[in-house]
Amino acid sequence: MQSVSGRLSASYFTKVLLVILLVSSTLFAADRMVFSIFGRVQFSVPADWLVISSKSDASKTVFAFQIPNAADEKTHDSSNLSIIASDLKSSEDEAAFEKKGSHLDPKSEKRDLVDDWSCGSFSAKQAETRYKIWDCHRIVHKCGVSVRMAWPLLPKNAPDYDKQMETALTDVLKSVGAT
Repeated sequence: MQSVSGRLSASYFTKVLLVILLVSSTLFAADRMVFSIFGRVQFSVPADWLVISSKSDASKTVFAFQIPNAADEKTHDSSNLSIIASDLKSSEDEAAFEKKGSHLDPKSEKRDLVDDWSCGSFSAKQAETRYKIWDCHRIVHKCGVSVRMAWPLLPKNAPDYDKQMETALTDVLKSVGAT
């Protein structure tokens, strides 16, 4: 008799655990949008990031997002992130991607942000506004993935805005992986 109730109890706890996992994954999904590239690679971004561009063909996919920032409202400036994924069909394609990725902007400082990603950051001016720019790249499942995040350095930005943006970039880079 005890073994039957023990099995029921274990089965009950397994079901409860599955429900918790499903609910937590649903909550995560509600906070983030997941995108798939070439059916092999996926990434996610916060659900409140506006898709401002999306193009895809047999060899390349591009997504661009506008990142909400109260400081840039009613200005020509905006915080944004773009992801370009190239289908690397051969080892020559991979070598070309790595070579291209290793040539960062001359003003760029190589930075370690997330394991397995090559990143660099620099500052540049667009019109009258200075921007902080991060470029990162890596190969995932025969796809060359390049990510650029840029945000304006505005007087009205939150005091920790640079840190917030680096954390958001880290989250996106960590989300890139095999489907």
